[in-house]
Amino acid sequence: MAQASPTDCAPAERAPIDVVRAQYTTFVGTHCRALFDTLPTIILALNQFRQVVFANHAAVEFLGQPSVDQVLGARPGEVLGCVNVPDGGGGCGTSRQCRHCGMLRAILTAIDGVSSEDVCKLLRREDSVIEGMDMHVDASPLTFGGDEYIIFAITDISHETRRRSMEHIFFHDVLNLASGISGLIEVLHSGHVEGHDEELEVLHSASQTLVDEIIAQRELLAAENNELRTEFAPVSAREILQQIKGLYESSPVCLDQRIVIDKDCPSTPVLTDGRLAQRVLGNMLKNALEAGGPGDIVELACREETDMVRFAVHNPACMPPEVRDNVFHRRFSTKGETRGLGTYSMLLLTERYLHGNVSFVSTPAGGTTFFLRLPNHPKMR
Repeated sequence: MAQASPTDCAPAERAPIDVVRAQYTTFVGTHCRALFDTLPTIILALNQFRQVVFANHAAVEFLGQPSVDQVLGARPGEVLGCVNVPDGGGGCGTSRQCRHCGMLRAILTAIDGVSSEDVCKLLRREDSVIEGMDMHVDASPLTFGGDEYIIFAITDISHETRRRSMEHIFFHDVLNLASGISGLIEVLHSGHVEGHDEELEVLHSASQTLVDEIIAQRELLAAENNELRTEFAPVSAREILQQIKGLYESSPVCLDQRIVIDKDCPSTPVLTDGRLAQRVLGNMLKNALEAGGPGDIVELACREETDMVRFAVHNPACMPPEVRDNVFHRRFSTKGETRGLGTYSMLLLTERYLHGNVSFVSTPAGGTTFFLRLPNHPKMR
């Protein structure tokens, strides 16, 4: 076996490529290949080291490879382009984030001799394009030719989960906001309350939030379908922060908290789509406010870096490890399964449309800071 590599999760050891090819020959020399190739489901055969020793025609086609030779010896996350692979010392299954992977859980259970199924929310990068993928996976142990294997089946359910989550989020949030507006209007028309300034202010804020929610959902759907149009123009970095501060400081999510902009934040112009940059930073600010409590201060800042402008949104709360490891996955949320597109949309809009990057740090001592870096002169793809 190959020399062991560092791992934060599953074992990193692999079988040598000549052993893998011998195992592949075992499969193709029988009726198994013909049977698996007739199935429309993506089928991978894995050895006890989680390496691909066979892939059916549907799998090779889905992976965009000319032949099965290109995937032999690799692990599922590696052939699928999982963004966590480089973080593990031994590739797929060896990073800290892999502890939460449904695909790995199913495979390890099958290695122990028990069939298993799970759901995997995988963030992948293909040709420098970021993409979220939802999969239903089935793993079953198989003894074949005197060796133990795992028959691993993948069903892409991304379209189904995307549609369902979009519908749930849209109708849940919009219906709540619309109901609130309706109730306030009823109070204003009842004539039983004198001095309607406060109610009108809340009504105005709620109606703005309603419109913003509708536009956000429309833009996210367009972004995932590669239909979102961008308009790049010079915009002041400080002005972007002032606009999102004004939008959220009158929102109910900001109750008893303060939003402050760093006094040293420059008015440096950055060539970007100001509307999408505000959307990304607005999601960062909203998450920071939702994580906070009465008396907390959320800080907004921006700094010039080499050929870039770095925005920062800081709040004093620290994210738990399971949240940090999954924060950018589509539909991951601590608020329920019908939430969780905000952080995913940050990554999608920034990398695919603004040509920048997002990151974060979160520690008990320093709290949580999300960063948005935008190039001063983006290279349009």
